[in-house]
Amino acid sequence: MNAKEIRSYFPILEQQVNGHPLVYLDSGATSQKPIQVIEALDKYYKEYNSNVHRGVHTLGTRATDGYEGAREKVRAFINAKEAAEVIFTRGTTTAVNLVASGYARTRLKPGDEIVTTVAEHHSNFIPWQQAAKVTGATFKFIPLAEDGSVTLDAVKETITANTKIVAIHHISNVLGDTTPIKEIAQIAHQHGAILFVDGAQSAPHK
Repeated sequence: MNAKEIRSYFPILEQQVNGHPLVYLDSGATSQKPIQVIEALDKYYKEYNSNVHRGVHTLGTRATDGYEGAREKVRAFINAKEAAEVIFTRGTTTAVNLVASGYARTRLKPGDEIVTTVAEHHSNFIPWQQAAKVTGATFKFIPLAEDGSVTLDAVKETITANTKIVAIHHISNVLGDTTPIKEIAQIAHQHGAILFVDGAQSAPHK
């Protein structure tokens, strides 16, 4: 991996700030776009801007083919079994809210548990907190190690037979630590719970 070559893909990084090349360290909030993405968007608006799945005219067909082609690329990238498993939303925040509101609120009841950590991004914290409040479920936290990481021992001590949902990050947007997500999935499933993974950081960085 050539860092200089990768940097050259991002036109915005060609500028200087205070006489020095721009250094951008806020990708956890908004990532910059490489020239390939910029050119793809430019081509879309110039050549086939149209609604998808709404018409059979030339532009509509092109847009739909491009849209579904992107879905298939994402499926292959994340190793999903079917393209139908890939659902596009406006962003991670919207996606978490959809699951917390559409799934959790309709299935949880008093006595059930939602397990998470205090190291979550607010997008993967507040929706579950609200779901617990509305349904009467218990909102529990996996205690973190001194360095802020999640240990399997702590996970095993926190998840119980009453746990229905485990919502946790794969990679922290603050600390950058990686949680042992496969092992956590096994523990959650052994207790009959579903695992919701915030993969906003792991998708581009793993």
